[in-house]
Amino acid sequence: MTSHGSGSRATVFLVGEIDADTAPTVGAVVEDCLRRATDGVDIELTGVSFCDASGLNVFLAAALTAAADGRRIRLRHATPAVRRLFDLTGTASLLDAAGTGASVPPLRVARRSPRAGAAGGLR
Repeated sequence: MTSHGSGSRATVFLVGEIDADTAPTVGAVVEDCLRRATDGVDIELTGVSFCDASGLNVFLAAALTAAADGRRIRLRHATPAVRRLFDLTGTASLLDAAGTGASVPPLRVARRSPRAGAAGGLR
């Protein structure tokens, strides 16, 4: 894993597997880059052979942190194994996980309220 900053964005290059053992290190590097980059961080996934929910949580937490300051996290060039995780969890649309490098609007989190009278809804 390496990182470098150039101007207002930083880039993190990941290699290998992202799982419960490696996710804390990945998270620390991404957080450090977020502190230094004024526009956000690109995370290069070309060398990642596996990513589990621990890695996904790192990416989502980084996206929330970045969005709170009007910045963006972009996941670039996800391998098929990593892309499958994003597709299965429905999170691909939250980040640029398609590999185009195009930025998406900052992630917005809204609390959903159950519809009044809906079956099984909370009141």
